[in-house]
Amino acid sequence: METLANRLYAAVKSFWWSLETDVCKEMQEFLTGPQLFMLGYIHSERKCNLSKVADRLEVKPSAVTVMVDRLEKSGFVVRSQDPADRRVILVEATPLGEEVLAKAIQKRDQRIREHLSRLEPDEVLIVTELCEKMIGLQQDKS
Repeated sequence: METLANRLYAAVKSFWWSLETDVCKEMQEFLTGPQLFMLGYIHSERKCNLSKVADRLEVKPSAVTVMVDRLEKSGFVVRSQDPADRRVILVEATPLGEEVLAKAIQKRDQRIREHLSRLEPDEVLIVTELCEKMIGLQQDKS
């Protein structure tokens, strides 16, 4: 079982690394990998405070501030004060940020489709369902 666990880890890691590297390489004129990840997280939260972003990225708030400064300077995010507590700074993606993120997602999905094209359609379904089962993600089969 240990050998299979190591093989699975190596395969998943290689797959994910290849995917991230390819997407980041294609998006490098817009964003770095960490900026892209941060923008994706900000987008998923709609509006979030900087300390929440720092917690999610497992970095110090000062590091998040620097990255958000760069994203804001490029026009990908905008800061605002939390109306409930003006001491709290919120950040959200701008339409330009949403557009760049959509391009990155499109490129990611294209790369995934390229990898999946090596499999038969029933194998794609099996791999997807097994991955979902391993992480406890249940899909409605109807």
